[in-house]
Order: sequence, then C-alpha cells, then structure tokens
Amino acid sequence: MDDLRIVRARVRGGEPVPDLDARFARRAESALRGLDPGRAILCLREASGVLAEDAFAAPLSRTQTDWQPISRQVQARLAAARHPWRDVVMPDAMAVCFADTAEWLACAALDLLAQRIERCWWWCSLPLAGAAGVIAAWQQHPHAVPAALALLAGRGLAVRFAQAVGTQAAALRQGLTQHFAMGGDVAAPADSPAVQTLIAALSDCTAAPPAQLPEAPRAWLWLALGLARAPAAVCAAPLPPAVWMRPQAFAANAHRRLTSDMAVTPPTCEPGLREQALPDIPQRLDEAPTQPPPFAPIPVRHAIGRSVAAILQAANDPIVLPLAPDEARAPLPSQTTARARLRWNDVEPIKALESSAPVRAADAVGAATEVLAAGSISVHAAHTAAPIAGAPHSFGAALETAYGGVFHLLNLALALGLYPDFTRPAERGIALHPWDYLALLARELIGTEFEADPLCGWLADAAGRPLGVEAGLWASAPEGDWQMPPHWLAPWAAQAKPWRCVVARGRQALWHPAGFCVVDVGGDETLQGVQWPGWVAPRRAVPNVRPAPRAICSWADWITRFAAFVRARLAAATGWPQGDAAQRLLRVPARVCRSAEYLEVRMSLAALPIEVRLAGLDRDLGWLPAAGCDLRYRFDAGGPE
Repeated sequence: MDDLRIVRARVRGGEPVPDLDARFARRAESALRGLDPGRAILCLREASGVLAEDAFAAPLSRTQTDWQPISRQVQARLAAARHPWRDVVMPDAMAVCFADTAEWLACAALDLLAQRIERCWWWCSLPLAGAAGVIAAWQQHPHAVPAALALLAGRGLAVRFAQAVGTQAAALRQGLTQHFAMGGDVAAPADSPAVQTLIAALSDCTAAPPAQLPEAPRAWLWLALGLARAPAAVCAAPLPPAVWMRPQAFAANAHRRLTSDMAVTPPTCEPGLREQALPDIPQRLDEAPTQPPPFAPIPVRHAIGRSVAAILQAANDPIVLPLAPDEARAPLPSQTTARARLRWNDVEPIKALESSAPVRAADAVGAATEVLAAGSISVHAAHTAAPIAGAPHSFGAALETAYGGVFHLLNLALALGLYPDFTRPAERGIALHPWDYLALLARELIGTEFEADPLCGWLADAAGRPLGVEAGLWASAPEGDWQMPPHWLAPWAAQAKPWRCVVARGRQALWHPAGFCVVDVGGDETLQGVQWPGWVAPRRAVPNVRPAPRAICSWADWITRFAAFVRARLAAATGWPQGDAAQRLLRVPARVCRSAEYLEVRMSLAALPIEVRLAGLDRDLGWLPAAGCDLRYRFDAGGPE
C-alpha cells in the first residue's frame, strides 16, 4: 500500500496519549500494510476490535500483534466487498470494490445521474460532496477519463453525462489535452480518414439526438471517447467536425452508415449488467446545488513512496465540515477525537481539517476509527486506491506473443528523443502514434512473419485501427527530406572509415560506414558533415552499390530508413552482430496485459539476455503521454506465465 486514507477517527481510552493522531496513523498504516488492493479501489464502512490499553504507547514492532483481530476483520469484509458497477448494492453495504479508477469515476457519474450520490456512504471518497465532488474527481484523474466515459457509453449514458457536465467539460478537455500531450487543436477535414474512422467509432453517440449539447461537451466527448476507442485517429483529429452531434445532422446520419473498410464497431454493453432507470436530473451539473462533505479524509503517507501533486495540492485546501450526527452529543471526559489530516512523518499533530482527493488509483485504504474505553476500536471508514486511464477494445485480456521484445523499441525511441517521457508531458514527439511506430518498425525488422503473431493485431487494436488500415495512415506525413540529429551518431564518434555519397535524380545522400543513411536531401550543393560525430570525407558511390536517393512519401518509407539505423544502434549497444541483433532483441516470449492506464509486459528473467539489461532497454518507461499508458516490465523466474 502506498497510502492509507482515514476518513474519520475517534479514540477513547484511559489516560491521554501524547501525539495521539500521529501515533494512531502510524500504527493503522503498519497494521493494514498487508492489504494490497493492486489497482482496485476498496471502500470499507466499518470494523471493530479490541486493543490493549498501552497499544499506542507500545513500539511499532508490536502493532501487528495488537491489531491482528482488526486486520483479520478488515480483510474478511473487504474480501466480501460488493461491486457497484456489476451488482445492485444497497446503501448500507459493509464494503464495496471498484476494479480501477475508471470504474470508480463511472460509478460516481452513474449514481449522480440516478440521484443516489448522497445515499451511498462510499462516496465520502470524493473530494467534495454531490455533483461538485464528481466533477472534481473527473478533473483530478484525467488518465482514467477515457475509460470511464467508455464504460458509460456502453450503457448509453455518455452523451447524457456530457450534457449534464455543462461548461465544466472545457476544463475536463483541457486536462485530457495536457495529460495525453495532444498538442494544438487543429480541425481535420471532415472527409479525412481519421475523422471518418472516429465518426464510425463513436456512432453510438449519435443514435439519438440530444435535447441540447453545447460545444464544450461535444468537443470533450469526441476527444475522450476517441482516446478510448481510436487513439491514433483522435491524435490526428482532436476536434470534432462541425456536423457531428448537431441536431440537424441526425436525420441525415440515421440513413447514412459507414460501411467502408474503416468502419469500427463501438463497444457494446457488457452482458449481465443490470440496466438501471435514471430519474430526471438538472441539465447542468455545474449548476446543481452542492453540500460540503460529511467529514474530511485523513491521508497517511509513507516516508518513501509516490505522491501526486494534484492530490497534495487538494489536500492543502482547508474546508469547514459539519459534525456528523453521532458527534453532536457531548464528548466523554476520557474521549479524544482525532480528525486531522495525518502524515507518516508527522511530528506535531495537524489540527486543521483538510480535504484530500482520493489517492491516484492504486493503493489506499480509508478508515475511521473509534477506540472505546479500555481499548475497543470501531472503524467507520472508506478505503480507496487504484489507477487507470483510456481503453481500447484490447483492455483487460492477456496476450501471448513470441515477440515481447518489441516493447524494448519504445525505450530506444525515448532515448533518441522521438517521444517525450513523463518529464516532458507537454510535448508529443513525432506525429506517428507509438503503437503504429511499433507495428511498422517490428514488421520491418522481423519481416512478414510478424503479421502472423497476435501482437500485430493487438497493436492495431490498441491504436484503434480497423483491419486493413495501414499503420500511420492518420498521422500527418513526415518531411520528404531525411536527416539524422547529430547526437544519434555519438556511438560512432571514434570511427575512421570514409562515408559514402550517392547523387542521383537531383538528390544526394550520405551513407554511414555502419550501413545506414544519415542524410537524403534535394539539391546539388556538396554536403558537409562536420556536425556529425565520426565524420570522414565521403567517397562517391554509384547507385547500384547504395540505394539511390529519394524523398520520403509515407511513414512506412520513414521507418524503412530508420530501421537500418536501429539495427546498427542495437548492435552497438549490445555487442551482437548487426545481422541478428534485432531478432535476438525482439524474439522473446512474453505475456502482455493492458489496462486503461498500465501496460504490463511479463517475461522470463532467465530468457532475458544480460546485454539487454546492460543496454537499459528493459527499463520501466513510466507514463508515456503519447501512448496514454504507463509501461512496466515484470520478470518472472519461471516464464511469462
């Protein structure tokens, strides 16, 4: 667990304990450390147990023994938690579970539309109460918004929720563009392949005309669902065409369906889901009256661990909270109430009540505790935790592939600067989507046999490409001239062999002694390569020795030039022969599992060549904005299974 969130705590006992709030927080975190919800969000309403009178004065090493009855009860109740997205859960349920942050957001929106948000105790995990809390949660977790909206679309509620969000949709869309590094908002032509693919992918949104859908919700709906269903296409067309979701366009769209090869079938509602009738709600959630939350969360943080700036910022905004009904009575003389935000390394208790957003999807437990006289504990709390984000059709299912090393090529791309990492979230990199980059480069390095591997179809599905659509079709075309940045040639700075120059068709190219083209441009001026490391005056080569220069016409052409450099660069990094370096790197069995935020690649540690580890090609990438996921490797002793 990275974070323990305590919603409310009361302590009753004999003698007062100094720094009770900090002592309680540390022991609660230590006692519940064994709970690992993974990427799920668990909410526990209440637990009880008995503690020794000196439990808070005893050393931390005794916590597991003192708190064992409470820990067992918490584990048992969380194991029996109900799932609001799949099941009908009564408001008095003891524990509930959400599969990930996207499901948590979708359930919050669903309960808000159904006017159940105030009756369900587990929504105390929201940063605010009511509609304001739902919108704030969607704003604080942009990584999960595409998948959450896709879940609502599966029940036919995405348009209704977008309509209810109102003007807040502009802020939600801005969060998506920043988090996924969408770049500038340039409207693509309505007849472009990317726009037509998106219209087909989002056809369920236009099944029935809305009463009114302003521009901001319309643009947010297009971008969020596009990131979930066709991310490569929405990167090329982040703004909807003028006719999409317009009332006057519904009549025409009802008689015109896209039946071309680019047609994409939108996800359907999951089988077995209980349809729920939704009462009428205000047209605008941003205009709905809001109430302050019933009590403030109490986050407990590790001394070492992740922290999310947005959560920390929200936690520093103090709020005024009303007393809960059971707090209205006069406190007992021996009662000490702990209702402050607690931190792992607190030295002095924090007295102010402060609000905290639910922890960023993956490791939190909320709990409110009441230690009664002689040592009984009653926990009235919510446990929250888990992460997630956008979701193509391939989410959730594990994939077995013989070419798990293909994902190592993303580490190479980041090292070369083709895509920015999490340290540069505002940059997008090259126009080619990362999944299309992998698809084209893997096919170039491996050959046509890669097309028979399941990973080839997975990459197309993750990018939102229908079968038969060429990778990179939607991306803006690369420049016609080819020229490598000087830092790419740093590994060959000490080489002393002459380069080769090829002139033909009004163009000229320079070839590196390692076997790749460094520059291919038009013009008759003599190329001087003094800015490139390892430059040696070139010799003239005839076109039949080296390929004749030609302009780049597509991303497939660009990848062909790039692949020759990749073979040489992999050989230089691993020490393998250049002829089989790519095959040895890429041909590694693996299991690939994708969630809305995470991409996990499982491999056998024994099958991983040590040269790959030394070259740094197997490092976790973290959040990759252009791909909209967090790539992580998991190495098992026995293999990917």
